[in-house]
Amino acid sequence: MIKVTNGTVTAEVTQGAYDTYFKREGFVIVSDENKNIEWEEQDNEEN
Repeated sequence: MIKVTNGTVTAEVTQGAYDTYFKREGFVIVSDENKNIEWEEQDNEEN
């Protein structure tokens, strides 16, 4: 399972679901338990 987000919604989905639906809807991978990769979401603060 991978964790994906579009900045508003975060979901845990399969790689296949990401490839066929979520990717084209603008979601990006924030963590992948199969590859032990995690990204931290950036704060959307204006300075």
